[in-house]
Amino acid sequence: MKATLTIVGALVCLLFATLAAGPAGAGTVVAIGVALWMFSSRAKSARSDADTLKAAACEAVGIPFDSNFAHSERNTAIVLNSRTRRIAVSAGGESKIYGYDDVREWDVRKVSRAGGAVGYGVSGTIAAGSQNIAASMQADRETGLFLTMKDVEHPLWRVSMFDAADRARWAEILRQELDEQALVRQPV
Repeated sequence: MKATLTIVGALVCLLFATLAAGPAGAGTVVAIGVALWMFSSRAKSARSDADTLKAAACEAVGIPFDSNFAHSERNTAIVLNSRTRRIAVSAGGESKIYGYDDVREWDVRKVSRAGGAVGYGVSGTIAAGSQNIAASMQADRETGLFLTMKDVEHPLWRVSMFDAADRARWAEILRQELDEQALVRQPV
């Protein structure tokens, strides 16, 4: 049903563009439509990849997929099992399971991109756009949940978390599960 509505919508847009702007306008609308379709299908694929990672991590530590202690985004995932005190982390094609005691420190960060570069003329605009894209990508790499582990092969993990509510929720989960539990377990 969705595919039919999408096709009908695309045909209506193409007809409108042809009537309003002629064949050149129709070509532009088609090009934009194809680009949006490609972006949409890529986003759906990324969501299904993240769900696959999350499902594997949930199975590895023994919790249900819909647990509040499981998160996946882009090609990263984190899953906690508070009963067994295990954490599964996946990022960049690698996955590992750790005990709570293996976490040295954790941090949630949001890095905002500084002011954008401005260019004049075609080449200046292209150069400025390139700088802005690079700055945005750098900010994305520095945003998320970061875990430093007792692991010489993979000491630092980054889990994508672009939503502020997700970062706040996971900060509280980790505070309760790791920080407060560690205080309770320490001998007096």
